[in-house]
Amino acid sequence: MIAPMHASRLIGLFVLAAVASVVAQVPLSKEPRHHVTFENPQLRILDVNIPPGDKSLDHRHELDIATVSMSMGTNPRIQTGSQPAAERPSRPLGDATIAEYAGKASSHTIENVGKSAYQLFAVENLKTSGWSTAPAARGLATKMTREARSFRLYDVSLSKETSQTSHTHAVPTVAVLISGTVMSDGPDTQAKANPGAPIGLKQLTQPGQWILVPSGDTHHIVRLGVGDARVVEIEIR
Repeated sequence: MIAPMHASRLIGLFVLAAVASVVAQVPLSKEPRHHVTFENPQLRILDVNIPPGDKSLDHRHELDIATVSMSMGTNPRIQTGSQPAAERPSRPLGDATIAEYAGKASSHTIENVGKSAYQLFAVENLKTSGWSTAPAARGLATKMTREARSFRLYDVSLSKETSQTSHTHAVPTVAVLISGTVMSDGPDTQAKANPGAPIGLKQLTQPGQWILVPSGDTHHIVRLGVGDARVVEIEIR
């Protein structure tokens, strides 16, 4: 039987250990390898870049997040809390996924055990509830690949046969270039309300370049050059 004083000490040590663990965690937006490139009241965009052999700080996720792989052939090792670190399979270029953390926060570290940089294009939905139920967008060469409470993900593939497409998103949408070269055209009337975000007529030439399509705007994407082009679109619901 544990004496009352010993039991109190054990409880105290447990509480101190739990507090120390939380203090050691950093918010996602403060983790040095997760660089915030844009933020407005609805969303936050992060550029994630972990060199080979490097490891992130223990960082905490509290918001739903969509990520797009901007590299290929790189294996990360993820450690969540006190669980053993687990190596994850590499994600192909353009692979897009959604993780739900709002209401079920979690923290982890990411170690790059591959031979090339681990790079993600990430978007956080700053809502914690009340996500939009507006209908999905539809258009030529546009395929919805994932749907969750806080995001919809689309893959837009343009080729010689289908070199352009137009569609309207009912909610704010981020379109990121995966490959090829495209011209994205749309209204720029909401540009002043989103300083720092590319809106309207923009040419995307490098993987990872992106454009913001405000809610209700129709945008037009045209493939440029002779090669195919691919864009991933992230609806923030």
